[in-house]
Amino acid sequence: MAQTSFNSGNRSADLTSLPDHEIMERLKTAPQNEVVEGFEILVRRYKNAIVSFTYRFVGDYRVAEDLSQEAFLRVFRKIGDYNSTAKFSTWLYTIAANLAKDELKRRARHPAKSLDWSSGKGADTTRNVPHMVDEEGPAPDQSLERDETRATVNEALRELKEDDREILLLKDVQGLAYEEIADILNLPMGTVKSRISRARLAFKEIWKRLGA
Repeated sequence: MAQTSFNSGNRSADLTSLPDHEIMERLKTAPQNEVVEGFEILVRRYKNAIVSFTYRFVGDYRVAEDLSQEAFLRVFRKIGDYNSTAKFSTWLYTIAANLAKDELKRRARHPAKSLDWSSGKGADTTRNVPHMVDEEGPAPDQSLERDETRATVNEALRELKEDDREILLLKDVQGLAYEEIADILNLPMGTVKSRISRARLAFKEIWKRLGA
């Protein structure tokens, strides 16, 4: 991967080695062409995770790609408003989660135009979701077992209440810390922990009912 550097007098900094918040701060004063180039670093860091998150939230891969692109576009337009005291990933996940919830509300208003999770119409299978398949690839029997497990997991997630699905995705799928989830959902820490426990119990009951 080619390295990206911004020059400042006689100094140059390799953005690929910088944390998210420092990249965002540098982008505030960089020339437009370098802003685009530098922002691509952040996109590469988070694209797979955000697509995976929104896919499991809305159940349609193409929609998830569109929502993820819109999330990054909104961040890009608001570079100048970024507060470096806030974690970049928290900001990004907050935007992505809100977009996903808006999409579900739109479907509720127009159910005839919504895609069914299980129909397969207009949606890719879970094997197309980034980070879902090992690079070397499993043996055929292992691949089939993993595909079946993924399908059951997605079905169980689909049956969860929206709030339970959201918080379970953030914690157990995306692996975010309690503190970050509290910031994303704007909830007290105690509420986050209790809701995660509730969501896990609900998922477990659905998992048992599905015979997994």
